[in-house]
Amino acid sequence: MWTRWGGRDRQPAGGAEGEVVAANLFDIEEEVKNASRLSGKIVLVVMHGESKKSGDVLFAIFGDFLKAAGKAGAVAVIGGQGGAKASGMNLTHTGILGFDADFTIPVLSMTAEDQGQLERYVESGRKSASALQCAKYIFKWAGGIGECGGRNSRARKTRSRCWSSERTWIPGIFRREPRTTARARRAYWARREAIVRSGMRPRRTIRFVLFTGEEEGLDGSFAYMKQHQSEMANHLGDLVLDEGQGPVKEFMLGGRDDLVASFRPFAQSLSSIRNIPVNDKVESGTDTLPFSMAGLPGVNMNQDSPDYKYTHHSAADALEAVKPEVLAQNATLMALTAYWIADRPERFASPWPPEKTAKMLRAQHQYEMLKAFHLWPFGDLGAEGKE
Repeated sequence: MWTRWGGRDRQPAGGAEGEVVAANLFDIEEEVKNASRLSGKIVLVVMHGESKKSGDVLFAIFGDFLKAAGKAGAVAVIGGQGGAKASGMNLTHTGILGFDADFTIPVLSMTAEDQGQLERYVESGRKSASALQCAKYIFKWAGGIGECGGRNSRARKTRSRCWSSERTWIPGIFRREPRTTARARRAYWARREAIVRSGMRPRRTIRFVLFTGEEEGLDGSFAYMKQHQSEMANHLGDLVLDEGQGPVKEFMLGGRDDLVASFRPFAQSLSSIRNIPVNDKVESGTDTLPFSMAGLPGVNMNQDSPDYKYTHHSAADALEAVKPEVLAQNATLMALTAYWIADRPERFASPWPPEKTAKMLRAQHQYEMLKAFHLWPFGDLGAEGKE
């Protein structure tokens, strides 16, 4: 991320300075139209009045605003949580800024306390200036794949069904924050080891995937879907645990209402560990979304993590925030779920056709958000079932 300075993409030695001006997130479309006023300014994103748009749509247009501000020559934007203030005491948080997007302007997060003071200065009419020094980061992780082969792998050369080619994807996540990465990878390897060390081989192959770029816009999972598009008929879905430090509280089957009845008895069999309800909701904020868009069950293991809004992507997101007993329980639940899906006598799921998938996504209130992010690939399909 660079500051556009003097018409060139570079950051001056010693950083950059600029007058601080406010931009209202709740009137973000007008801010995009009037972005020329931001030339040479540091933009402080505020929330005044009431929003007439949903949070997802605001978030999408915020990405358009960042592009417009960068093109206009703004120095930087303060609003690293999609324009919202940071949560917690004296903490800053980073976060996703858009899907499949590359911003040439620095986007910064301030503590809520410091941002509040800066807002009061600007609102009082006092001219305020800030000096910033930012670094540019380039991430080129390709992720990684490991597999637990299905026991019927020899079926490949026969006319019988090739069980081993049917895969359940178990994504892990590479992130730029080392603390979060360490926690995610611990859970990732724990569930893999639980299956491997059991000595049991499921009928179908379980693929363990480390996706990169989740916080940059689900870049890794979208890239995998493109690269493996021809193989989707052999995939059963994916299974994601990505909602903080808390215990699993529900299984969300990514829009596949046809799978709830068959999945519920399995969930009930876990009652000695936890009572976990099952629903067909779509989770669009993590690596389940590309699979749901492909008509497969993007299964999200939603968690009860009330403290996550304070710790996520911040200096408080350290291993000390992890509860070992919860980590062990979640890894166990994920291993059991992956094995159950992969070892069923009958296939758990097949991809839905595009029209049925589009209808489901509309019914799940995903159309408006996907359209705003330029991610909707279905045209007018499913329009008769729009929300």
